[in-house]
Amino acid sequence: MRTIIEKEERAYLEVSLALRMIPLLGASRIKQLLEAVDDPGQIFEQSAADLVNVNRIGPQIAEKIGSFNDWKKVEAIMEEAGKLNAVMLTPFHTAYPAMLKEIHDPPPVIWVRGSLEVLQKDYLAVVGTRSPGVAGKKMTVVLTKDLARRSHLGIVSGLASGVDTLAHETALEQNIPTIAVLGSGIDWIYPRSNISLAYRIIENGGAIISEQLPGTRPDAGNFPERNRIVSGMSAGVLVIESGIAGGSLITARQALDQNREVFIVPHDPLNSMGEGCNRYIQRGWGKLVLTAGDILEELPVELQKKSETTHISNDSGGMAGGGVINLQIASPSWKERCTNDTQKSICRLLTDQKRALHIDEMAEILSVSSSGLLPELLFLELEGIVLQKPGKKFNLVL
Repeated sequence: MRTIIEKEERAYLEVSLALRMIPLLGASRIKQLLEAVDDPGQIFEQSAADLVNVNRIGPQIAEKIGSFNDWKKVEAIMEEAGKLNAVMLTPFHTAYPAMLKEIHDPPPVIWVRGSLEVLQKDYLAVVGTRSPGVAGKKMTVVLTKDLARRSHLGIVSGLASGVDTLAHETALEQNIPTIAVLGSGIDWIYPRSNISLAYRIIENGGAIISEQLPGTRPDAGNFPERNRIVSGMSAGVLVIESGIAGGSLITARQALDQNREVFIVPHDPLNSMGEGCNRYIQRGWGKLVLTAGDILEELPVELQKKSETTHISNDSGGMAGGGVINLQIASPSWKERCTNDTQKSICRLLTDQKRALHIDEMAEILSVSSSGLLPELLFLELEGIVLQKPGKKFNLVL
């Protein structure tokens, strides 16, 4: 991307914030708009017809862009960042995470508290359930420690309870960089029990980041958006333990869409909390991982001096490396297999359109946020009802 001097960076920041405030305007569309102009202010000078015809923005959103006039709120948000001791970055800023710029929907603005330098290091995302079992906890600690000993990788996660918390804490114990990505505003640490952990991350040279506006409380719709940042700024994603509907699987699927490596710890077939991991392995959507070496041999990262690989004992209660679930997917029509109205609406739309649709396009037509569609699309994909193509486009299979 182009090099921006300070004055130009402020202009991009102001426009990015304004676009971020427009409902249903997704990050990928904002990226397209900003890359299509030399001066960001030109976006708000275009007519609704130009936005629709030239930039392929839907008429509803084009009208909202044309009528936007809340620049005082934009200025107030920028002032609030200073009060919070946070830095705001757009993808045009040199401190913005390099790998995050590569994804098709990078956050238009991220708020950062902590080190900016740490944003440019190599990372592995470690994700998993908020309620891991004995095996999940053990694998989180052992793999994170071994990665710290054998490589220069830092750890990215979402500061959630369970696996995320263990990964952050182990990274701090091993004195390696760690970044927490929030699904709330930079001023709203969630869960509240991890406030002290967030400050420890900052004090030890790490960072907490968010794309949500300050004051935004945690909401279920924010977490799929958060997860794409976790995977997007990482060389790979390690899924420790996840059920079939776990948010960790959304992160893994986004990682595949972003051309990132996916690593998955296998689980006892009788452990429902690991069912999602086993199904992903069964479908070939990630590499089965038993040791840190299984991860490092796939990533182009600098290694520490070679040391003996840590082996996992088999006394953790419920860890079966070779076990997979024999899940055969039947193929009745989608009407019989959808479990809620949103899934049915997606299938009807894809049936009517008879073509692959981008997730943002579906969101606008259905008046649902992109983050709200992601879990439903993942379910439909796992069930073999829809197929995801590169660039977050989906078409109907059944």
